[in-house]
Amino acid sequence: MRVMVLYEPGRSGEMAVRRAGDIAKGTGAALTLVCVVPQAEGGGPRCGGSAHDYNLAVLEQSAQDVHNARRRLGELADETRVELLVEGSDPPLADWSAARHFDTILLPARRRPLRGGKHPDAARLMRYTDAEVRIIDARGDAVAARS
Repeated sequence: MRVMVLYEPGRSGEMAVRRAGDIAKGTGAALTLVCVVPQAEGGGPRCGGSAHDYNLAVLEQSAQDVHNARRRLGELADETRVELLVEGSDPPLADWSAARHFDTILLPARRRPLRGGKHPDAARLMRYTDAEVRIIDARGDAVAARS
């Protein structure tokens, strides 16, 4: 069994990683922790620096955040694979995930008033993969799922 979890900063992101760890422990599944790294476009100055400098800083911070999340997996940390997908350089998350044939994909919920927890990548992942897709909220509950 292969499990992928998308890490994003925040309580839902932390809970998604925790739930993925629970699945991996309970099933012996291979766990992959993914972080999508946003990138600014253009070459002009942004906030006092270049887009290149900004993008490098975002990449470094994302790498640090995802490796910290991996460490919090405890005994699973050494066996967990970490992937950074850089927007504009790497394939989109759904395409990348489909090529790796994950069985289960966990996404952190993004709260929207009156609409419940959702994630913008969920529909595309459901279209392009055969994986069970779960959206995990800040309490660790699955607020949406598809198998």
